[in-house]
Amino acid sequence: MKILIIGSGSKEYTLAKIISQYEETSLVFVAPGNSAIAEFANCVDIKADDTDGLLEFAKENEIDLTIAASEKAISENIADKFNSEGLMIFAPSADAARIAVSKSISKKFMYKTKIPTPRFGIFDRESIATDYARKSQYPLVVKTDGHLHGENVYICDNFKIAKRIIEDIFSAREKKVIIEDYVQGQEFSYYIITDGYNAMPLGSAVTYKGTLEGNGGIITSGLGAYSPFYMIDRTLESKIFKEIVYPVLDELSKNGNQYVGILGIDMIMDRNGKLNVIEFNPFFKEPDAQCVLSLIDEDFVNVMKSAITGTLVDEYREINVKPYFSLSVVLSSGDYPSEGVYGCLISGLDEAAESSYISHFNTIVDNDGNYLTAGGRTITVTAVASTLEKAAQKVYDSISFINFDTMKYRKDIGKTIFIGC
Repeated sequence: MKILIIGSGSKEYTLAKIISQYEETSLVFVAPGNSAIAEFANCVDIKADDTDGLLEFAKENEIDLTIAASEKAISENIADKFNSEGLMIFAPSADAARIAVSKSISKKFMYKTKIPTPRFGIFDRESIATDYARKSQYPLVVKTDGHLHGENVYICDNFKIAKRIIEDIFSAREKKVIIEDYVQGQEFSYYIITDGYNAMPLGSAVTYKGTLEGNGGIITSGLGAYSPFYMIDRTLESKIFKEIVYPVLDELSKNGNQYVGILGIDMIMDRNGKLNVIEFNPFFKEPDAQCVLSLIDEDFVNVMKSAITGTLVDEYREINVKPYFSLSVVLSSGDYPSEGVYGCLISGLDEAAESSYISHFNTIVDNDGNYLTAGGRTITVTAVASTLEKAAQKVYDSISFINFDTMKYRKDIGKTIFIGC
């Protein structure tokens, strides 16, 4: 079986590595991929948003299954283009994925379908957004509309900070700003796979987003994670499906936008057990992907194919997951996300890989075959163990072998932090 994965980050690295080890896999292509992926898969120099180029490549190379892990490819409606040519692709259509790509559309969708979410306002004019912030209680959350332009969620402790953030967002030519109430609680992500009508859980993850120990500093899209969220049980899963998953799929189906693929649900559970959905994601996030995928005990290609063909519940009673914990820590080069350092030699990866899984975010290879940093989030180290504490110990023991100039990482991943967003 020939498989094409679209994307270039750490999650694509992990997915390609897993799929390349399946017996039925003959070739794995990744577009555009990265230097590390090229060690075990075939990287294709086609950008993720070049859907016409990707379609032509898939036809010429007789690709059996394409997996769109890239939000850019999904947003460019790669699913409809491939489906119209009779090619099998695992990805939601652009119309269905709008709730997971645009925060403003997502919030309006949740309001319409009565999905619990923090009180919010959506603004396309700076003056009105500033006036709303002036009259709000603090802390307050300010967000940009999209996911694709870096770190874009800000928790503001007072009006002065909120005003500056709003001004900066509009100065950067963003068309919309979303302002929502701050909710105190534990944030986590819940992932499902769906054929548009039926859905099954894939796993959950708690992501550590702050740049500083204790979850302070700048909010990022993730510097570490663990899976599963320790408070999830059958009762909570039933609540998530009843209050969130089924209403989402039913509403999309009403409009003919059946969602086929992986849907990530970011939510906060407060101290009283109430759930508030923050946003949706059209695939696994980084570094959640490393945690969740390392625990799935199925041939994931077959699972994805069953979702595409609409036979998910016919072929699976549930998606088997290993009864363990996984934990990932991201190693960054420089002061991520404000600046990155390039060209630093990375050592110790082979030693670290003896007890943990190594996946590459952003590295390059020199003429001697050595890995060098390429700025920002660089390496993800993941381990699986019977307890969360043991998984954390394995990861940090492995990290002790790795070294490069300006290497930074959080040393508290896996510790319980009751946080808000």
